[in-house]
This record gives sequence, C-alpha cells and structure tokens, in this order.
Amino acid sequence: MSANTPDTADLAAEYLLGERPAPKGAPRRIATATRKQKALTMRRAGIAVEAIAAHLKVHPSTVYAWLKDAIAAIPREEADELRLLELDRLDAIFRGHFAHAVNGDVRSAETCLKIMERRARLLNLDAAHTAGLEQVGSLLDRLVFGSEG
Repeated sequence: MSANTPDTADLAAEYLLGERPAPKGAPRRIATATRKQKALTMRRAGIAVEAIAAHLKVHPSTVYAWLKDAIAAIPREEADELRLLELDRLDAIFRGHFAHAVNGDVRSAETCLKIMERRARLLNLDAAHTAGLEQVGSLLDRLVFGSEG
C-alpha cells in the first residue's frame, strides 16, 4: 500500500467519524446483521421460530437459515452450553407431563413423545443408531459374501 492510499482502518475511522459516506449496500448489510442477531437472541429466550419470523416479517425458513449460520459461528464451548440449556428446558417440560402420561393422559403422552424426539435430534441419537445399523449390515455382507479389501 502506498503512503497516499488509506488502509482499511483509516477508511473505517473516516466512515465512523462521518467524513466518508458508507459503502454501497452497507446499511442493508447492517440491518440484516441486526435482524439475524435479534433472531438468535429471541430463540435463546425460547421464542418459537414461527413467532420470530412473524415479528421480523420474514419466512420461517429464513429464520432457520439465520439460526443455522449463527450456530455454526458459535464456538464449540458456547454451542455445548446452549445444548445443555435446551436439554434443561426439555427436562423441565418432560417432568411436568410424565406422571400424567403414565396415568393415561393422551395429550401429556404426546407431549412426552415429542420431547423425546426433540432430545434424540438434539443429541443426534438417531444418527448414531443408523450408523450402528450400517456397520452391522457391512459386517453381515462381509460374512456372507466374503471379505473384500
């Protein structure tokens, strides 16, 4: 960079001080980033994706995409912390319905099953089960058809 060419930090400082106009598209990017952050904050507070979408006036699939991107950017430790928080929430709801479900309350039983399904997805239990079946199938193939490789 030559002595007469400002670097990125100088351009940013000039923009923040109002001495240079914002780059084209910057207001839109800032607004989108703000909405994405708001969606993540609302979801962390336990608000349903559909409610977030309605509040932000976007399609629920947009909110899901924003959350997916935000979660992918979260450091592993924070993601584990969020996962534990979600599991605690599921446990609290489950505890409230389990005794009723066992005593024959159909709605509580359905709620418990939905919570169990969500827990399995959150912990990736179904994928682990499928992977185990694939390994067993592979082993059976080798035993029946002979070892290749």
